[in-house]
Amino acid sequence: MTALLAGARLAAHTLQLTAGSSHTLKDVFPAVEHISRFNLRSDDARSFLLDADHHLASVAIPYALATHEDYVTGALQLLKSNGRSLTTHGKQIRAWNMHTILFETCGAAEPAEWMQSFHVLRELRNCITHAGGEASSDLTDLIAAMGANARAGWAGINLGASPESIVQGGSVVLSAELIFTAFAVTKRLGRAINETLSDSLTDAEWAKVVVTDFADQTRKPKNSSGWRRSLLGYSRQNYARLAITEASLEVASRELGMWSRARWMD
Repeated sequence: MTALLAGARLAAHTLQLTAGSSHTLKDVFPAVEHISRFNLRSDDARSFLLDADHHLASVAIPYALATHEDYVTGALQLLKSNGRSLTTHGKQIRAWNMHTILFETCGAAEPAEWMQSFHVLRELRNCITHAGGEASSDLTDLIAAMGANARAGWAGINLGASPESIVQGGSVVLSAELIFTAFAVTKRLGRAINETLSDSLTDAEWAKVVVTDFADQTRKPKNSSGWRRSLLGYSRQNYARLAITEASLEVASRELGMWSRARWMD
């Protein structure tokens, strides 16, 4: 999405060189793939490109939140598969409550600042996808409820603009900054979830995750010294914070059927 945003700006800048031309884009740039589908002259095309932020944001924000929702759902499944009883309070797991379920299940506090921004983005997404861009009362209520830290974080990403600026005349106003806000907020929450999970699962449970992940991507033959050495390197490189012991990795490898030799070391 960032590449598309930058590409739109670069393309608009390039089209300044052909300003005033009566030729269509396919005449000026015949080697560009799919260009024949755009029956536009340079000036018209540049105008559309300069107005691309709204359209890119309307795609990027739902995309970022959907990707994050899939990650959180996967994290909840990881907890459940390791015997944790999810604290759902009898509710179905949805975007509005999935973080609360995860943090309560792990006995950890939610990162309030980023959660408030997430819920604003979530309702903004709903306005984009379900209301044709019309601002909902839920959105304005969530904005009004944001605390000082959440507002400061939001303004820092949005070039000083307040959360209220996304609602004008009863409609949502989408900008490039909101794309980066969606990326930043979901990244912060993802890191918070990673830290919470790392403290909530045991060394043995994480070892099974590492072995499974490694086995899915390696071409090293099982029961080989190369497989064992690569597993240890994979754990150090990708799961360093967990400091998983080699003994736990050996046990997990045997329990998962990845290692059957009597000796672990050569």
